[in-house]
Order: sequence, then C-alpha cells, then structure tokens
Amino acid sequence: MKKYSALIIIIITSLFACTNNSNGFEKNQDKIYEPASLEASTPIDTRDTITVIASGANMSEMQFDTKLIKVPAQKQITIKLVNESTDATMPHNFVVIKNGTANDVGQAGYKHLDNAYVSPQDENVFGHTPLAQINETVYLTFTTPNAGEHQFICSYPGHWGMMKGIFITE
Repeated sequence: MKKYSALIIIIITSLFACTNNSNGFEKNQDKIYEPASLEASTPIDTRDTITVIASGANMSEMQFDTKLIKVPAQKQITIKLVNESTDATMPHNFVVIKNGTANDVGQAGYKHLDNAYVSPQDENVFGHTPLAQINETVYLTFTTPNAGEHQFICSYPGHWGMMKGIFITE
C-alpha cells in the first residue's frame, strides 16, 4: 500500500508540474502585440513624412521597427522606408493594404517582380514603395485611406507573414 501511495503522490506532483504555467510564459506566446492596447496609447502622427526602418540579416530576424502607424485619414503623407538589412537577399518594400488581405496581396505579389511584388490591379492596395535593396531608402507619397483600421506589409516573397503591422487612419 505504501508503494502505491508514493507512486500516486509522484504522479500527481508530476501532473501538477506539467500543467502549472509558472514559467513566466503566457499561453498565447505567438501574439506579437495587442492592437487595442497599442491604439489607445498611440497618438496620431501628424508629420508629413514617417520613417519606417526594415532590418534583419535573415528570415527569422526581418522586421519593421514599428507595429502600428496612426495617421489622419485622407491626408497626403510620405512613408520613408530605410532598409538597414545587411544581407543582399533581404530587399523590402512597404505596402498599405485593406485590413485582412495580407495573404491575398502577398500571394498575388509573387507574379509581379516588375512592380515590387505588388499586383498593379490589386484593389486591396492603397499604395506601396519600390523595393529597397540593402542600405537603400525609398519613398511612398500617397493620400491615406478613409478612417479605419488597415494593414501594412512587406510583399517581398516570404516576408509578408512576419513583416506586418496596423495602419490606422482617423
């Protein structure tokens, strides 16, 4: 009987240790940011030119330096994209798109190397920069969309899944 009691205690302790979330990690580790919390704390950027930096030496490091841009609706602005990547296989662009269309825009872009991997007929695209090679800076001047939540991505093949953010117009 003592052997079974000791075995039961070991099993219960092991199960508790496996299910306890005391390691400091949250259950939704894959969430990079919470849009609602970013929106509330982010003021509207009223500058005429907004600088965005793309960086990373490989596919796992590539990123934009911001996850949220908040600007006035229907205002002409310029996005200045600076590619600080150090690997020649890391060109980037900046594409402002309708919310929820990143997959469609990214997939359609594969066929349009000649247009910075953006389909010229894509109604989901509000504007995009040319491709910025390493240590290159490119620009997009456009009128921001109507008020709402939109997205931005890098549409270079394989990048749009990681290089993305929220583009809010108010």
